[in-house]
Amino acid sequence: MIYYPKIYGTCIGANRAINIAYKLKEEFKDKHIVIFKEILHNEYVIDELKNDGIDIINDLNELKKDDILVIRAHGEPKETYEYLNKNNITYYDATCKKVERIHELVEEKYNDNYKIIIVGKKNHPEVIGTNGWCNNEAIIVENKSDYTFNPRDYYYVVSQTTISQNKVDELTDYLAKNHYYYSLDNTICNYQKQIQTSAVELANNVDLMIVVGGKSSSNTKELYNVCNKICKSYFFNDINEVFNFLKTSKFKKNIKIGITGGASTSKKQISEIANLIEFFSYYNNRKKDIEKEIIKFNKSLIQNDNTIVNDLINKFINMNSDGKCIRGIMIDLGYKLNKNDDYSLKLSAAYETFETSILIHDDIIDNSDLRRGKKTISKEYKDEYDIKDNTHNNLALCAGDLGFYLINNYIIKNYKNDKNLNKLLNEYNNIVINTIKGEILDVFLPFIEKNDKKHILNENDILEIYRLKTSLYTIVGPFILGMILGNSKQKDINLFKEILLPLGIAFQIKDDILGIFSNNKVLGKPVVSDIEEFKQTILYSYIKLNNKKYYDELIKYYGKKINKHELLEVQNIIKESGSLEYANKLMNKMFTEVKNNISKISIKKDIKNILLGFISYLELRNK
Repeated sequence: MIYYPKIYGTCIGANRAINIAYKLKEEFKDKHIVIFKEILHNEYVIDELKNDGIDIINDLNELKKDDILVIRAHGEPKETYEYLNKNNITYYDATCKKVERIHELVEEKYNDNYKIIIVGKKNHPEVIGTNGWCNNEAIIVENKSDYTFNPRDYYYVVSQTTISQNKVDELTDYLAKNHYYYSLDNTICNYQKQIQTSAVELANNVDLMIVVGGKSSSNTKELYNVCNKICKSYFFNDINEVFNFLKTSKFKKNIKIGITGGASTSKKQISEIANLIEFFSYYNNRKKDIEKEIIKFNKSLIQNDNTIVNDLINKFINMNSDGKCIRGIMIDLGYKLNKNDDYSLKLSAAYETFETSILIHDDIIDNSDLRRGKKTISKEYKDEYDIKDNTHNNLALCAGDLGFYLINNYIIKNYKNDKNLNKLLNEYNNIVINTIKGEILDVFLPFIEKNDKKHILNENDILEIYRLKTSLYTIVGPFILGMILGNSKQKDINLFKEILLPLGIAFQIKDDILGIFSNNKVLGKPVVSDIEEFKQTILYSYIKLNNKKYYDELIKYYGKKINKHELLEVQNIIKESGSLEYANKLMNKMFTEVKNNISKISIKKDIKNILLGFISYLELRNK
């Protein structure tokens, strides 16, 4: 269970800086909006800005004519403004109002002959900016070793807005104890204090805390330190770090997890990470339940049959395990839109077995030796009996066929009294039919592309394979089966059919990328198979349709047995031709579209969060 503190998310100053950048982008559509240095210590926010065409520059010499400059929330030294005004550069000041006030106070006291003390990190941009308003002559106190004062001077003390109050108190206690003359304006941001107070309150009531923010963010580090003193806490820079952590971590089923972030961490970023955690928690627990049902199903297959038949069934059972159970999970999620019990588990187990049968056929078509990190059934037979003809493939074909009919029997047996059985079987059969149609295209298109010189390649043909063979089979179909079993309304079923279709296509594009840029151990199957089998993918079609030079290079390797060195050559061609960039953009566009659409619909909040976390999982997965 995920819990949020009462107060979290970007502060007013940070929100104002981000909003200024976006408003300028909207107002000046024909202008290039640039931000001088990182607007916040948060890569997530910066990446979102860059994706919207708002860039970061680190040197004012990088400015081009007609660029519009934004000064970031941390503020800048006085000389930056002087340079901008002298050179007639159009700029908008997004400096946090609190920081702006510190600049005014420091300049005023400096002109009154005070020595300025700034409590903060020496290399923090806010401190550097503030120091620029007293001719860069401030004493910057980061640690007690920086206490070098003259009793004849008058001191004026301010602080970095995100520094610990303890640092300021230590300094003022020292100044008072040693009779230095000083005045103080407490410039620590109240919002940061509120974030910390709220996080502490939450940390006292959960089992562990997740703190999200930029690793260079001082206030986020401090927030983590405060939380970690109360309960086990983890500090993550972004969702990628969280994903890698979750892959190897198993939380207890009823663990209470708190999540917060520093003053430069948006609520959107925190929510995305919370959703991913919720998905992993749900997935890990539900996957175990589905696997138990698969074991029961496998045991039900063992009959007093002929020894040859029993041998084949045992090979099928061996293959019918160690799957990711994504499709079974989709059934469970679709079912849980309306219901909360375990009635869908047997359907999930049956559908996972359907996947096994499809994969057995795929392995025969692709002549693959490895699946789920194990020998394929065809390879097992070939090695066990030293088969020289096609008998091993014929036997594997029988195993796949047998699986299809055993699944039908299992569904009918377990749901024979369900009022939705006919509708369920009709939808299931449509999925099977569409999957086979996709398989037909997937087999024939490489053949015709390779052998018919008059054939004109069409990207839509490839997208149709993705729709039939992947999206309907992997994402849309199982989710709709769950909805039917859960007695969802037809209008809701139609809505999800439309919304989820691009997700399955994005899933397949990701598979295509991993199929060339991952490795055998991670994938559990040969990484060169798509290349050697002349697979028609978006990566291939982009090069064929857009870049003859790179296509002439690619075709030297495509459709042939290749070694590791040649694989690297293919990877370089795909990168340099722009094909990888194109595929990633198309995929990410679809992921974003589905996220936005799911966010808008009215469904159970927990299911919505898990679905959104599932999309993030698909985006981040490496196998």
